[in-house]
Amino acid sequence: MGDRASAVEQVLEPRMDYTKLALPELANAIIQTERAIRRCKEILDDMRQPKTMGLQAVVEATRGLLPMLEEDLKTLEKAYTSKRK
Repeated sequence: MGDRASAVEQVLEPRMDYTKLALPELANAIIQTERAIRRCKEILDDMRQPKTMGLQAVVEATRGLLPMLEEDLKTLEKAYTSKRK
């Protein structure tokens, strides 16, 4: 599990500076991120008891992705609000 945690940390380190995006780009990014979050939740709902190793991997990856998307959404919303002022 330690290797996975360090891999996740490496992915999390480089973050995009959303303040550099134009207002329409931010709005589009928010919409796309919201869609991705909904899709992740649908996947997790559909695969409550995965039957194969492949589906178990999908569930594990989706569980790891969901908090990152939710954090990105918060950051995008803050950047959008601040850009609108």
